[in-house]
Amino acid sequence: MYKVYQVQSGDSLERISRMFQTTPEMLKKINGITNNMTLIPGTFVIVPIEEENLFDVYTVQKGDNMYAIARTNHVDYEMLLELNGLDADDYIYPEQEILIPKKNVKMYRVKDGDTVTSVTSALNTNYEELSKYNQNIFLMPGQILFYK
Repeated sequence: MYKVYQVQSGDSLERISRMFQTTPEMLKKINGITNNMTLIPGTFVIVPIEEENLFDVYTVQKGDNMYAIARTNHVDYEMLLELNGLDADDYIYPEQEILIPKKNVKMYRVKDGDTVTSVTSALNTNYEELSKYNQNIFLMPGQILFYK
């Protein structure tokens, strides 16, 4: 998968390749950049992005409940319910599949008044990193954002 990135002032192939965990050589190849070309702020480059699977799929076993599943996987119970579109009084059934965030994935529920700056500051990250894990960031109260 690929993403279009707008070159910022001070960017270099090395910096962009570090941001997207690729190599300067790969960026040159994808974008037809030669050694003597300069990156111009405002122009766009195509960068490869590795889609990262943020979730494990868990198959519900007889006797399971969401609270125990959340606790076993060190996930906030209410977030796990919300992630799977469930309410606390919903039943889960054997063989039902639910999503569980992988161990190093964290979730943040957007609050009223949140801005990109306040969210990225609270999560100690930047917009590029946050958008890498979230296809749409609306900042609507209740939206769940994922980050590492």
